[in-house]
Amino acid sequence: MGFYRTVLTVFAVLIVLPGFVVPAPRSSCLICHSSHYAAQGNCVGCHRGNDRTDRKEIAHHDIIAGRFAYFTTKGAPVVERGKKLVDVLACRRCHIYGGKGNRLAASLARLASNTAPQDIFDSIKSPVLFMPNFHCDDVQIAAIVNAILGGAEPAGAKAGETAQVVHFEDEEQSRENSFVKLCGPCHKSLSERSGGLGNGDIGPNLSGLFSEYYPKTYRDAEPWTPDKLRKWLENPRNMRANARMKPVHFSVSEFELLMKTIQINHEAYP
Repeated sequence: MGFYRTVLTVFAVLIVLPGFVVPAPRSSCLICHSSHYAAQGNCVGCHRGNDRTDRKEIAHHDIIAGRFAYFTTKGAPVVERGKKLVDVLACRRCHIYGGKGNRLAASLARLASNTAPQDIFDSIKSPVLFMPNFHCDDVQIAAIVNAILGGAEPAGAKAGETAQVVHFEDEEQSRENSFVKLCGPCHKSLSERSGGLGNGDIGPNLSGLFSEYYPKTYRDAEPWTPDKLRKWLENPRNMRANARMKPVHFSVSEFELLMKTIQINHEAYP
């Protein structure tokens, strides 16, 4: 017992000696990878994974690739570029991001907490059903993914929040839907009432058309309203000389049904 007491006493003295530092355990990541951004701390602080094992399969579980890890650095230019792209592409027309947006699709703030970065990248690269194809290159998409990861919120609905409704395709309803019959051949749209509508990619995606988050593309950079849409449909070239869209003739009842279909009744995060 005397020997062990002596060892413990010496160790305790060494800890409090000025300038003495007990070396931190070496991260298993550094066995294969060289150190970089050392000021950021350990490897898992940016890349996640497990640095307590040298078994590659375990060490790399849930790891984040370097191109998706910039969000861990405060003020990273890549993240700022991604935020600007979220605005330019009007992602909030369907998604909540940064506390604002329409609840037509998954919240980007919560998507990041339970979806792998590569899966988010792939869903933008090859858009999921009813999502516009923004034709971004890989660098731009990686920046968007970083912006999404940087704005992550814990999973789980907030207290008092209405659950998001998922609509499934209804052929009977689709045949009677004004949007499907008269807009659907050229356009797609997500709606609160009926879910995804239309199957065309010729025209722009019309999800969230009347919300503040839809691009202001009516004539002189004006937002869309039901009255402006009616005038546009009567003759697009009266609004824009080079418009390629031909006039679409709606009956009064068809137009009223169209408005009910694409109008957003609430914005959970204005």
